[in-house]
Amino acid sequence: MEELTIEELKKQHFNSYKETLLSIIENNTNILVNEDIKSLIKKPPLDSMDVLRNKLLDLSKKNKVVLNTEELSKLLDDYRSNLDKSCEKIQKERISILSKKINSFKYKESEVLEFYKKDFISLDKVLKKILKDNMNDSYEKIFVKNIDKIFDEVDLSIKEKIIGDITKFITKNYYKQIMDSFDIKVLVKDTILINSIKEQNERYIFKLNNSRLFTME
Repeated sequence: MEELTIEELKKQHFNSYKETLLSIIENNTNILVNEDIKSLIKKPPLDSMDVLRNKLLDLSKKNKVVLNTEELSKLLDDYRSNLDKSCEKIQKERISILSKKINSFKYKESEVLEFYKKDFISLDKVLKKILKDNMNDSYEKIFVKNIDKIFDEVDLSIKEKIIGDITKFITKNYYKQIMDSFDIKVLVKDTILINSIKEQNERYIFKLNNSRLFTME
């Protein structure tokens, strides 16, 4: 078999380096979505930790109304299940956009690809919009259309008051809480990704400059 030239070996090294960067992006995004973002919207391990459930129960108590807890649990499960759909979209979008930068990076000896905080500004806005739109959609399709099921025989005015109060809570306080936490988790993973890419760049350059494969005459 014909031996590869030093230049060909360097290009092979470069392609392996790019594949590693793509893998880093995928792993970083998977952790962001499956561990960080999903933790914001999935059902808490204890009912006492469930903000939405507790808010509805608190409103019913204040208005001296007994809610159908079985229907309440189903409503919240359906709502969260619909919210979970945004996670797949966020995952695909982040991997796709960041991977494009890697795939478009052409070989030039000793050059590496850098990620900076500014590279994530527009991307993170897109990801946040995906979650926000899905939260609005889930509330309209699941919560609004099915909330009547949690009430048994309740005076219409009291029911409308509870629905108005929970709508105000969800669309303001709850949404803000989720979005603020989302921003923090995404920022942390962006920073980790930037540093991971830097570390890989250092390994790439070190091997390029020190391996006998690339320095032999």
